[in-house]
Amino acid sequence: MRKEKDILLGYYGDDFTGSSDVLEVLSLLGIPTILFLEPPSKEQVKGFAFKNQHLGAFGQIAFGVAGIARSLGPEDMEKEIAPIFEKMAQIPFRYFHYKICSTLDSSPKVGNIGTAMRVAEKYFPSAFIPLVVGFPTLNRFVAFGNLYARIGQTTYRIDRHPVMSRHPITPMNESDIRLHLKKQMAREMELVELQELENLPLRKPGDLLRVPEKGEPAPLLLFDTVENNQLNPIGQWLHQHCQWRHQLLLGSSAMEYALGRVYGAENKVKSPPKAVTPMLVVAGSCAQNTADQILHAEKLGFQLIRIEVKKLYKEADKEGEIQKIVQQTLASLQNGKHTVVFSALGPEDPQVKATLASEQAKKHPQAIAIAQAAITKRIVEEFPLQRLVTAGGDTSGYILKALDIVAFEFTGELSPGAPLCIAHGKNKQVDGMEIAIKGGQNGDHRYFEYAQKGGIV
Repeated sequence: MRKEKDILLGYYGDDFTGSSDVLEVLSLLGIPTILFLEPPSKEQVKGFAFKNQHLGAFGQIAFGVAGIARSLGPEDMEKEIAPIFEKMAQIPFRYFHYKICSTLDSSPKVGNIGTAMRVAEKYFPSAFIPLVVGFPTLNRFVAFGNLYARIGQTTYRIDRHPVMSRHPITPMNESDIRLHLKKQMAREMELVELQELENLPLRKPGDLLRVPEKGEPAPLLLFDTVENNQLNPIGQWLHQHCQWRHQLLLGSSAMEYALGRVYGAENKVKSPPKAVTPMLVVAGSCAQNTADQILHAEKLGFQLIRIEVKKLYKEADKEGEIQKIVQQTLASLQNGKHTVVFSALGPEDPQVKATLASEQAKKHPQAIAIAQAAITKRIVEEFPLQRLVTAGGDTSGYILKALDIVAFEFTGELSPGAPLCIAHGKNKQVDGMEIAIKGGQNGDHRYFEYAQKGGIV
């Protein structure tokens, strides 16, 4: 075994829940991966002590930083990512991946991918930028440059998708990925179509795109993908034709699947997670998926505790509501009950409608997530919690920061894109705790049941 770990890949996830998606894909493909909440030093990465993953024969690992760029405007995005990229660029690794959502949540004003690429090029200069979005495992497909997503048994073009076409912040009204991104950046884009994938590894970059002149922005090279096995030649092409240090990549966790098929090995998790009692769920998402999961948990005997959201916007009532929820939750956990603390049951919940209409809520859009973070922290300080589930991007981000978590490693599958992880924390209440970070749309109705039992049953 080599004396020092080789770092294959570093990535930045543009939101917290999506960052754990990459962690899962690489770990399942046998590349132990660390997800940090703040940009690490080279020493932190190479000296990281995995709790539940074996290093392979060559000590090859990956690491990432969970970010929030997807929710920011261009100016704030640059302030967020530039110092992170600067610190990451001081660490030697082959690939740098700017990880985006597989539904391309972005617009010129929010989550601008063009801004991200402009900043990334300063720290990870590359002759071209491979773009892989379609990931059939997650029901995302790219055909002839157009993005599709499946719900249940129905596959929709993304601009006709019943959820993404009506997204309140970044609605997808264009399915052609090149046209969608041209609204956010001025750079050339080329497409590798489905019929070109079979002999792809033999094609040189110059056969697929125009090599830019000095000073020109690197062109994007988009790959069609409608079946998982089509990611294999993409991974081989990246291995053969990308530069050997800090190659800039753009895309969903499909990128890690493609690379993992080339560099991965047997999964090295030491021991799978087991059922625990009691478990805590803190849900801030108003997605229907999460509502279905909460209601299913109730049928299984989970104790539901609803936050009175309107009180969180009144200074006179906020602390009292937080403390009430903390006491109710502690009592439930101490009685051995799995417990769900939640703020809404789906998009039609009256609390959601009241919040959207509230002027106070518009002034303080993160009030619910901040309160849920305070609630969770107080509970963890008072009760020896073994397993926690957070549901919702903002909720998860605020909770993880409040708990002083430094990093995560993968420990078990629950649903694609929402794994169970082990926390590495600054205090003994958190260090070693198992945490599942779930986006609102992730998982079927049994997700919280799976989380409690330690895996899919």
